[in-house]
Amino acid sequence: MRIQIYISVTVLILFQKSASEAVSRPPPPANVTIQCDNYGVEARWEYPDQSLDVHFFVEVTYSNGRQSETTQNLSLNISSMLSGPEYNRYFVTVRAERGGLKSDLCKSAIFSFNTKADSKIKCYLDFPEVELSPKDGKLHVQFTNPLHLYRNTPALRNLVEKLNYYIETEESKNSFTCEMKNEICESSIEFSEHRGVYCVTLTGGFEQRPLNPRSKCFEGDIRIYTSFTVYLYPVLGVALTLIFITAIIMLLAKKFNSEIKKNAITAFPKFLVFSPAPAGQCKVLKVETEIMNSKVKIEPVEDLHEQTTLIEMYSDEEQSSGDRDVGSGDLDNQCAYGPNMLDEDDEDDPGNLSNGYDSPHVNLSL
Repeated sequence: MRIQIYISVTVLILFQKSASEAVSRPPPPANVTIQCDNYGVEARWEYPDQSLDVHFFVEVTYSNGRQSETTQNLSLNISSMLSGPEYNRYFVTVRAERGGLKSDLCKSAIFSFNTKADSKIKCYLDFPEVELSPKDGKLHVQFTNPLHLYRNTPALRNLVEKLNYYIETEESKNSFTCEMKNEICESSIEFSEHRGVYCVTLTGGFEQRPLNPRSKCFEGDIRIYTSFTVYLYPVLGVALTLIFITAIIMLLAKKFNSEIKKNAITAFPKFLVFSPAPAGQCKVLKVETEIMNSKVKIEPVEDLHEQTTLIEMYSDEEQSSGDRDVGSGDLDNQCAYGPNMLDEDDEDDPGNLSNGYDSPHVNLSL
């Protein structure tokens, strides 16, 4: 009988103790979430009673170990607690502690940086901002190397691999690589025709750790146009060369011309050198006009003997001149004062003066 009483009292004490502990234990956290971005991983949770004496015990568990840390905040950056991010997957548990009493655990979803890992949350890095510009008739693509930009993120911790990425356009998809030593990654894309708007999409990653795609468009003209200076500089060069050569030729010609003049003067004998006479010894010829009578009267010759003599003299002159001509013809056709005309004059009356201008005449001064 006594044994039964002892058992009943013990059960009652234990029940009261457990009931009192249940009443005094802090409530567990709720809704534990994982926020992973380009610069780290953060665990967040909710708690109804945010009194000053409540602490939260945060524990990160992965395939081959676990790490924990305590905080009074409702969030904690767990980037430094992640080991082997290239292949591991993780989950986070959070519990509240107050006065030595601990609440129940609240667990998060499983997350990983490995695209092939069996996890609910995939933590991918964003592709860096991309700059597009025309260069040499192509579209030039440039961005900061993620290995330098996200150096402190757990996803790339201790990573020495190169970045493999792709640039996809409406025409093609091209692959490129960017070494860790390169702070800036650059590449160029060629288009078959002018579009006005050129759009590209960049994808890639580090083996099993992909980057979120990045799309961007460039509006403008990427074609090459020959600069005016391409033609200006050669033309200026040729012009300056010609001017320089012309100046040299002119200087040489001037020098040779002066030497030729000196040699020519010394080559002439002294008696050929003209020396002007003094002004007093130089006699200048003067041209004087002769006054003549402008009134001249022409009259026929009245002396028949004189007329006959003149005709005979004229006939002799005409005959001698006719003998010198090549292919000379009839003198009657060559001279108005030929023999035929004179014969006609002989038949006329010598005293008839109607043919005065057809007969020899002399000048008579008034």
